[in-house]
Amino acid sequence: MITNTYQLINAVKKMYPVVQFFKDRYFPDGRSFYSEEVIIEMKKGNHMVAPFVVPVVNGIPMKSQKYSGYKYEPALIAPKSIITVDDLTKKAFGEDPNSNRSAADRQTELQAERTDDLRQSILRRLELMCSEVLTEGKVTMKQYAKAEDFGTKNYVLQELIFYEDKFENVHTLKEAWSGMTVQKKLNTIYDMARKLNDRGVHAADLVLGSNVSTDLFGDIDFLEYFNKKSVDFGTVAPVEVPEGVIYNGKINVMGVNLDVFTYDAGYEDLDGKSKKLISPDLMMLLTPGMGETVYGAVNFITKEGSVQSYAEKIVPRTIINEESGIISVIAASKPVPYPKDIEGWLICDTTVIGEE
Repeated sequence: MITNTYQLINAVKKMYPVVQFFKDRYFPDGRSFYSEEVIIEMKKGNHMVAPFVVPVVNGIPMKSQKYSGYKYEPALIAPKSIITVDDLTKKAFGEDPNSNRSAADRQTELQAERTDDLRQSILRRLELMCSEVLTEGKVTMKQYAKAEDFGTKNYVLQELIFYEDKFENVHTLKEAWSGMTVQKKLNTIYDMARKLNDRGVHAADLVLGSNVSTDLFGDIDFLEYFNKKSVDFGTVAPVEVPEGVIYNGKINVMGVNLDVFTYDAGYEDLDGKSKKLISPDLMMLLTPGMGETVYGAVNFITKEGSVQSYAEKIVPRTIINEESGIISVIAASKPVPYPKDIEGWLICDTTVIGEE
């Protein structure tokens, strides 16, 4: 059995990666800090034109982009799994009943299996955090002291809010999406792209919830619109992507080129219920690399009483209690996904109609 944390960290890095669409495409990994605090830096985009000046003037000062940078101590994600002697004496999943394997033979294998399960649960939580940034402009963290508190109000609430007064990245429809013609739906997408362009942002991806995707790609008029041979509007060519994502193809909406994705991934929450990472009725305009994920240091107290700090994305640890006969497998992480430009994307709930 491996108990050295540094060896476990290297082992985790070699494990099969979990595909995270939001995190990998829009919030790729950045720096891992050697302190519990991380630094978040954001600024608003602009497309201000440079001025002409008379020859005797050395230059004219221009208004700088609005910039904000601050320190933040991220919340700790630390799932744990318990291995008992009974677990090691029982036949493992998929094991031949006649294998005659000993408890010691199963120990390292079970440790690796539990560590990978914990690692995947952390990555799913991180994907959910990225989804919350995109759909709400903030991340809500309910910190529990024990598993019995899941689903109760016994938690410490911590919120990381990226907007100032109100989350402004919402495009509201003026009429029901279901009653729109194909042209009006395309006009809606174009209006969203134009609104971003006015902010100095050029959207590259159109991400659809499952209901919106079914509505568009199940519409004969929509498909015929892209099948017109005389005009190069785009291509519709579905390609399967892991973890509940489908790449539908590249389209051109009135001069705006967009890669179209259908996102239908889900997860099991702490209350045991299955949920979607985004609403099936949501439509999003995003740009790859629009954000970043940074990590704070994870601190552990060793059995000798010293404090060990690890500037890593995921820090696994194994604790053996000889008196109780229990092996605790732990994985810890302090991630912070954040947008580089708080106005750099738009979402649209196709079930919501605003006032004229």
